[in-house]
Amino acid sequence: FDKVHGGPDKAPKFPMPNNYEFLLRYAFLTHDEELKRHVALTLDKMALGGIFDQVGGGFARYSTDVLWKAPHFEKMLYDNAQLVSLYSQAYQALGNPLYKAAVERTLAFIEREMTSPEGAFFSALDADSEGEEGLFYVWQKDELERVLGTEYDLAAAYYNVGGAGLWEHGRNILLRRMPDKDFAAEFGISEPELEERTAAINARLLAARKDRTPPGLDDKSLTSWNALMISGYCDAYEVFGRNEWKERAIASMELLLAKCKRDNGGLWHLYKGGKASINGYLEDYSFTTEALLDLYGT
Repeated sequence: FDKVHGGPDKAPKFPMPNNYEFLLRYAFLTHDEELKRHVALTLDKMALGGIFDQVGGGFARYSTDVLWKAPHFEKMLYDNAQLVSLYSQAYQALGNPLYKAAVERTLAFIEREMTSPEGAFFSALDADSEGEEGLFYVWQKDELERVLGTEYDLAAAYYNVGGAGLWEHGRNILLRRMPDKDFAAEFGISEPELEERTAAINARLLAARKDRTPPGLDDKSLTSWNALMISGYCDAYEVFGRNEWKERAIASMELLLAKCKRDNGGLWHLYKGGKASINGYLEDYSFTTEALLDLYGT
């Protein structure tokens, strides 16, 4: 365990949400306070770090360093699905508002960028755009000043522009050093004001990002990964009670069963362009079964 930055004591660092879901449960069942602190440290550092898209939500595939700062910028559906489940359960266990925000913003990203009009979930977003890794997500200081105007100073402090966030070629990976409660106290404003102003900052940056060349989208829908995402929506609904998340889980499962369930009861593995193909693998059956049980339990 890396007892300073969370996660394993090596780089690269992958989120490995199933590992931390297990460790969280184990810590509570055995009353292991040290292990509980390690899980919390790991989840805190990931949600505050560059591996989390602070502007648009969602987690990158892994961090190239021990700090959770510089990610491999590819975003995978299966990572984000499992991290929604993990952060929902961690909020239930630990009550940290940072975890609730991570769930809300990740699901907003999934809805905005990874969901088809039919309700199927796409597989991945590439790391590169215009031939450069991370170009879609990073910022030069003058870009931020131009987009944010008078709110630049708050954003620069909040996201560590020119400091911990400085990366390659003068570009910044937006990341945070502390939870909102601590930052608001340090910056001398109230938490509600900070929340309102950072939401407006993120909205401006997200709008500016739309003018950039986006990373490539892998628009196939895999049965197993879609089932994981449905389970993620179920876990989020169970903890936070937002009906739109339950409705999304139901609608996506109905689509999956309509398009990827064969006449003999078997499953197809892949759905794209209105056509299902490839015989289902064990992962398709196991994750779909789990998702159906999660839905039944809602």
